[in-house]
Amino acid sequence: MSGQATHTNILLIGLDGASPNLLNLLIEQGEMPHLRALVASDPLRPLESVLPYATPAAWSTIYTGVDPGAHGVLDFTDWLNPAAPLVDSTSLRAPAIWQRLSEQSRRVAMIAFPLTYPPPAVNGVMVSGLPSPHHGAVWAYPTEFDKQLKGIEGFLPDPEMTSPWVKPEASIARLERHVQAVAQAALAAHARYGRPGWDLFSVQFQALDTFQHMFWAWVDPEDTRHAGLSMAEKRRARAFFRTLDEAIRLVVDGLSPREIVLLSDHGFGPAYEAICLNHLLLNSGLLKLAVHPARLHAALWAQRALKRLDVFRLRARLRFSPRPNTAMREISRWMRDDLIAQAGSPALNLSGGYCGLVRVQPGLEERVKAAMLQARHPSRGTPLLKAVHFPSDIWHGPWAMAWHSLAIVQPEEGYLIDSHLRPYGVIAPISAGLTGTHRPTGILWTTLATLRSASTIQDIAPGMLRALGIEPSTSAAEPVAGTKRPTADYTAEDQQAIEERLRRLGYL
Repeated sequence: MSGQATHTNILLIGLDGASPNLLNLLIEQGEMPHLRALVASDPLRPLESVLPYATPAAWSTIYTGVDPGAHGVLDFTDWLNPAAPLVDSTSLRAPAIWQRLSEQSRRVAMIAFPLTYPPPAVNGVMVSGLPSPHHGAVWAYPTEFDKQLKGIEGFLPDPEMTSPWVKPEASIARLERHVQAVAQAALAAHARYGRPGWDLFSVQFQALDTFQHMFWAWVDPEDTRHAGLSMAEKRRARAFFRTLDEAIRLVVDGLSPREIVLLSDHGFGPAYEAICLNHLLLNSGLLKLAVHPARLHAALWAQRALKRLDVFRLRARLRFSPRPNTAMREISRWMRDDLIAQAGSPALNLSGGYCGLVRVQPGLEERVKAAMLQARHPSRGTPLLKAVHFPSDIWHGPWAMAWHSLAIVQPEEGYLIDSHLRPYGVIAPISAGLTGTHRPTGILWTTLATLRSASTIQDIAPGMLRALGIEPSTSAAEPVAGTKRPTADYTAEDQQAIEERLRRLGYL
């Protein structure tokens, strides 16, 4: 395939967090007629994600074709660069597909994909996605496209959200506008820069992931909360997928691609309860307190009292703000950081999310692993954790050994991980802003012969490169200097606003 032709060779559509079971159900029920026509002769296939199956690690694997041990990205903290406030486009330690194509003078466009801020220079167009500042930042390369991009109503690098339990119709409408804005941004980039044609044109719909975190219970008939919701609310939630379906049609019709790749970085499912890993470690004698136990009990009692007083769900009504949310930082400090002796603890859950990350003191790996796998639900007696992995056992590359004592903890279905110490103990209610969480199996549909045997997201970049006549790289990941400085210009205000959005999604 030549990069000089006036057509689109490959169109990649990313549906962040798309679930095979839910999408197939909606297709069968006629909610997504354009997607149904697209996949009529070849159904959606399962595509396995990577551990941890969260946005940063998963999309980085899709971009590079290597696992986190080689590309160096685990979650929204850049663990290999303490000077960096958050992961960004400079955090990838392996060549991304847009880099490989640009080096070969191939034409590439990437619209609203995660970890693309600040936008790298490419032979084509780059529009940044999550996590990017929402104010005062340049989101596009070439920079001349930035002004046009910001003229598109509703466009942001990632959608804003509020709790699904407060004004759900307004929240769904806002997410629908984001889907439409991303499609408009893609078509605007094509109209302005597409005359020479595209080797790879890619567009990603982050709003699907945000929607499912909030409204999973509204659209999954197998969710135990689904039957208790009003029919009007459930119909309104399903309408989101008709908006997404129309956006897919517009992009496919507008680009007229020779080949299509439709995929998700991970799957999705219901979230019913949170596993407080630090409580579990505390109960197992593997975490040490920085305070007297009486101080811990007082802090937990205060948390419960404040929750009971919030009868109007004031926290759920908060919207994101570009201003620093110091209150949220104080809550995290009060609920975790000030209570735990971080340096002296044999094990410590560093962050919340869909797979927990537990720092383990060298030599204690097997003890910590056994303690976590033995954990049971306090009332049902069922296992809480599905697996505990150490990077040196599952990954390849220079960073696998660098993280060899960092346990990746995979919960059983229905749970997500919470790193705070909460008054409920090991099992706690989930956040008021969540009903769904990540699962390891996403979707793939493609016309590319080079991806017919793809089974994991690690197969995607090599398959697309081969389709374009470029042999995937076999070189080792690039070393990173200890003094590497991030190029992303995050102000303290930017960082705190982004972290607030990530907390609402369950990442932090």
